[in-house]
Amino acid sequence: MLKKFETFPRTAILKLMTLVTLIGFIALTILFQFDEATLQAGSGYGIMDFELAFTQATASTILTAWGASLQAIVLRGTYVDFGYIVFYGLLLFSVTLLISRTLKGRWQNIGLIFAFVPLIAGAFDVIENINLIIMLNNPLSFAATIPMIASLCATIKFTFLLVSIGFVAIGGIVWIIRKLGWRKAAPPK
Repeated sequence: MLKKFETFPRTAILKLMTLVTLIGFIALTILFQFDEATLQAGSGYGIMDFELAFTQATASTILTAWGASLQAIVLRGTYVDFGYIVFYGLLLFSVTLLISRTLKGRWQNIGLIFAFVPLIAGAFDVIENINLIIMLNNPLSFAATIPMIASLCATIKFTFLLVSIGFVAIGGIVWIIRKLGWRKAAPPK
């Protein structure tokens, strides 16, 4: 099944997808930086503190520190994050496929598998966001399991994204080395 991704979607479409998703990713990253600065200045807590709260007590402390106005910013940002998931997921998917197509053999096969890692990360991000929204909509009354689920999903998401970025970096280096012809010299006969 993965073999079909050696040619599908066409390389021209992957390049266009990479450009479009990169633009969206950068734009939303900038927007999120403004929100993060507002949160930090207003309370000392950022969105990652909330994503990785793990316990009801920690999540409640953060929500209280944010108050209604900062909670509204986080809620809006969490809804916008669903679009961010699409941008970062498809960006890493397309870049990984493009790199994989330049590689051969085992590296290409590994790359075809790794192309789907950011999409799996995105699925965990969706579950995380749903749980964050539950807490934001009920800041005084949410089940103790909600922050734990959100934090576990965030941890898995970040791990998968780091693995994906790691493959892009390593695969990119392998591609550059091969492109420049820095191969191991054949032993003398």
